[in-house]
Amino acid sequence: MEHSYTKAVISHRNIEITHQRHRSNIGKTSSSGGRTSAASTDPDSLEVNKKTSIKRARRNLKRLIECNFTDTYAFITLTFDDSTATDITDISTCLKKFNDFKKRLAYYTEKNHLPDFQYIAVMEFQDQNRQGAIHFHVICNLTEVSNTVLKELWQNGYLHRAVVNSDITENKKIAFYLSKGITDERLTGKKKYYHSRNLKKPLILDIEDVERFYETLNNCQSTFITGGAYMSPFSGETRYENYYIKNPKELINYVQNL
Repeated sequence: MEHSYTKAVISHRNIEITHQRHRSNIGKTSSSGGRTSAASTDPDSLEVNKKTSIKRARRNLKRLIECNFTDTYAFITLTFDDSTATDITDISTCLKKFNDFKKRLAYYTEKNHLPDFQYIAVMEFQDQNRQGAIHFHVICNLTEVSNTVLKELWQNGYLHRAVVNSDITENKKIAFYLSKGITDERLTGKKKYYHSRNLKKPLILDIEDVERFYETLNNCQSTFITGGAYMSPFSGETRYENYYIKNPKELINYVQNL
């Protein structure tokens, strides 16, 4: 199958390649400054839009992890104590508590000359015995801050932390774990995840010399992870490929020389 448009999304070691029959306009900025609409507002289209939003959030979570947490990182769970006067089922209230925690943490890192707090966080509901209580899952760069200090800074209940070595297996598990709660109906129309402003974003590259790009990919000691072909209503016949590379520097040099 011939394609007229090929792009790559480079998230450090994680490489996604899409071959399309033609370039999609979905998500492009319109002349009025908004985004091009992908569907109407009928119920079926709204359901499609919701599924698309969840799929996009899961994809972006995985990419942000790969771009920013390339060595070791901390995986933290923040839980609210039932004995507090806080309404631990209210999204706005719990978000304020989380934001207050971030402020205390920022002050602590600056005072102790530690790196700026980099994080990705998701909100999740506990629906059995805790009756919709909210908790947060956070991955961040603060592997050197002790559990004791983190709990003192949290101030709202239980905190658990594990240190994770970044690799394809662990990152996939963490990304899946983070994305479990984003399908919750209570988050419809709300942010699916939160992250610090200082995170690196994946590089999206239009590939003109496809053969040369694949040669460079092979030089990076690439491993094929998954792929497949499908028909898109926006870009036509499409083929997707996902690779993981051992030597990202080789690819960075290639991109810088384009």
